[in-house]
Amino acid sequence: MVLQPRGETTFGWWSASTAMSAITMATVLANLAVMLALWRARRAPSHYPLMSLVAADFLVGIAVLPIAALRELFVFNLNRVICAFWSTLDVLCCTASILSLCALSWERYSGITAPLARARRARKARALSILVWPVSALVALPDAFIPSPKHYHLGELEKACDVNTNTWYVFFSITLSFYVPACMIVVQYGYILRALSLHPNIRAHCGRTVSPQCPKLESTQTNPTPEQTTPNSHVKTDNNDNMAIRDTPKSSRPKSPAVNKACTEPTTGKCSYKSNFIQRQRRATRMIVILMGLFFLCWTPYFIILPLDSLYNIVSDDAWQWCTWLGYINSALNPFVYAVASPSVRRALQHSYTTSSSKNNEIPLTQRIQRA
Repeated sequence: MVLQPRGETTFGWWSASTAMSAITMATVLANLAVMLALWRARRAPSHYPLMSLVAADFLVGIAVLPIAALRELFVFNLNRVICAFWSTLDVLCCTASILSLCALSWERYSGITAPLARARRARKARALSILVWPVSALVALPDAFIPSPKHYHLGELEKACDVNTNTWYVFFSITLSFYVPACMIVVQYGYILRALSLHPNIRAHCGRTVSPQCPKLESTQTNPTPEQTTPNSHVKTDNNDNMAIRDTPKSSRPKSPAVNKACTEPTTGKCSYKSNFIQRQRRATRMIVILMGLFFLCWTPYFIILPLDSLYNIVSDDAWQWCTWLGYINSALNPFVYAVASPSVRRALQHSYTTSSSKNNEIPLTQRIQRA
């Protein structure tokens, strides 16, 4: 197979080739690093959709993007079987990536509304992550058997392995690949924002954060030991707890938990639940806006021009190139936005650079990460 450049090798051609190579390498390396980190870290419910996501994006980088870059930069022909396999794999991996994002948004909503039900969340997250691939295969397999009409524009060179623009198949695939998952992601993130907007006293649960609704938790964790109790003071367990603590010498009184020190204001000496809650809400809201904005920015243009081109054949080659690679960029950015934002994955990545990479060296989760 002889490769001839598509057009003249100008500065624009070299810039495009450099950008496509960088996107391909970033997609492969970033997803491979996160995949190894997930393998070493102890399993959490959110790790199952994350593993499905990085696996799909890794396949995009290693099997889809090289041929996609070659067909944009060079003029050549490929066997019909190879083109059918590549096109099917392209639809399969991109659909699996989007559906994995949908499963991940569901798991994040479950983590906020039912943070203690880890076993149940893990089972459902595992089942959803497995279900992603049969649904993606259902969307991708018809691409290998349904013929596609040839769309050409005057002055444009033919590309190897054209995108399937069969009208029936296009609307079938974009519905399951993008529009239904996108609606589900918006709804689920909307529920997450609504859950985060609740008052912390309502949303907090005993054992996770200090809340006025959980007064007994602090007393059970800070009861003085027999060695700490003096003969002249007795801590009673009736309704006069405050008087009993006040009568106890300072040296034998239980120390305040670390969480109270963390949220104590230096001026008032009281825990600012409202200010901490507002800060957490702002961070979570900002992250959700970034996640949704990145997803729609990368994929919406492609799934708009695809049905338009199948109906009216009005999309130019440059528009196809920009919109297609904008969607591919999402596979390179997902590891940084989704996986590295996970505390356990970030901790495993940091551990990989500081210690020897042993397969059996499992990265334990901290108490805060275990509950996340």
